[in-house]
Amino acid sequence: MQAVSVADEPRVSVTTAEKAMQAVEFGKPAGTAKKVFWSQHVASVTLSLVMFLVGLANGWSSPYLAQLSLQDEVDGIPRATDKQLSWVATLMNFGRIFGAMAGAVAQDTVGRKMSLCFAGFPLMCGWTCIAVAVSVEWLYAARILCGFAMGMIWTTLSLYLSEIADPEIRGSLVLWNITTQSIGVFLGNLMGPYISMKVYAYISLVPNVLFLLLFPLIPDSPYRLIMIGNLDKAEKSLRWFRRRQDVKQELLELQDYVSTSKVSLVERLKEFKEARYRRSFLMMFLINIFSYFGAFNVINNYMEIIVTKSQVSITPSIIVTVTGGFSILSGLLSTFLVDSLGRRFLLIGSSLGMALSLTALGLHFQLLDLGYDPVYLTWLPCIILLVYTVSYSAGCGCIPSALVGELFSPRLKTIASLSFSGTSAVFSTMSTGSFVPFLNLVGPSYLFWFYSVGIYVSVIYYWYFVPETMGKSLQAIQTESKK
Repeated sequence: MQAVSVADEPRVSVTTAEKAMQAVEFGKPAGTAKKVFWSQHVASVTLSLVMFLVGLANGWSSPYLAQLSLQDEVDGIPRATDKQLSWVATLMNFGRIFGAMAGAVAQDTVGRKMSLCFAGFPLMCGWTCIAVAVSVEWLYAARILCGFAMGMIWTTLSLYLSEIADPEIRGSLVLWNITTQSIGVFLGNLMGPYISMKVYAYISLVPNVLFLLLFPLIPDSPYRLIMIGNLDKAEKSLRWFRRRQDVKQELLELQDYVSTSKVSLVERLKEFKEARYRRSFLMMFLINIFSYFGAFNVINNYMEIIVTKSQVSITPSIIVTVTGGFSILSGLLSTFLVDSLGRRFLLIGSSLGMALSLTALGLHFQLLDLGYDPVYLTWLPCIILLVYTVSYSAGCGCIPSALVGELFSPRLKTIASLSFSGTSAVFSTMSTGSFVPFLNLVGPSYLFWFYSVGIYVSVIYYWYFVPETMGKSLQAIQTESKK
């Protein structure tokens, strides 16, 4: 049967009497039913399995790039040249560009939930390539496949979570998923120095299979179901996520919110005539530029190499593991604070911490160039990398993903997520691909100082131009943006 448009759907209505009767059924006066969030947390935890896999893919880089650069052979793969190492580090972000495009198409065809489900398959293929790798070319394929999956995930994740979550916990659900990525990075850095790449890949396949088995059991977004005209399933989805029978009023509000969503691409692009959306797109683009200066992809991929060059007297893998553990604690703390302190506060504090850390890291290498004894400076890069990682996890690593799911109208959500995820992948590719050439050209001191300047600028921008969305419904955010 042909799907009807949202505008032609039968409208859901609810009377005061109906609401009172439904409230009485649950033993409470009308409008006083206590909200229950556990089903939304179940959905978030199940989805976090795929973010854990993203973390494992990112955490793979630091230990194994170091091994490939220093050892004659790693699991039958000969020592890699600097050019090959650069490709292994860069190709995952290159794959993200095409994954972002695929994720946007999948959202508009099969929906956000199925787009996330499909992302599990290229991840599985990527781990399989690592498990059977006998040359660096297999690693190229693995990184592209993992990057492709990441592109699909980052394009869709925050939109799905923002559509199933209550405003009171929307930020914390998004940040929890970002934090599970940090957990994956931490475990990857912890396991990498002690197990082979093949064993690492086999371990990673376990949560991959669990995600593909469990996540399809979670209901689809009620927004998506309303958009395709399936009101019965949308109502069932809302009942499951809200854990109450009285959802007709919310369903009516959602119908109003998405009533103009099923339009052509040309009609969607016409919304750019509104200054508020141009500002939002510019803001997300600038956030990606600032993320380039933040250099997280550089620090994450080359941390063991950076630690080695800093001439510390501590085993580099230990420093990487400790910083990863603190990043998890930082991410968990921000998960609890984001819906009380706000998005902008965490974003500004995070950026300031990263800027100061990059400045100090440049100073450390400058002191080494001036002939200072590295034995007396060992503490400095350890503290710097710790502060940097904690700062990133507390804000810049998670808040932008939450904002992209909150600032745009239903018509523009897919385009916005594609633009943000795609440009993020482009800048990440540029960052990882240009690090070694720039490092050889200007040296570590001036390179890290260059990065820090961009982050100092971002602090000023965030203070004046990033809106606060804490505790507001998606409808309220759109209403306020018109003012």
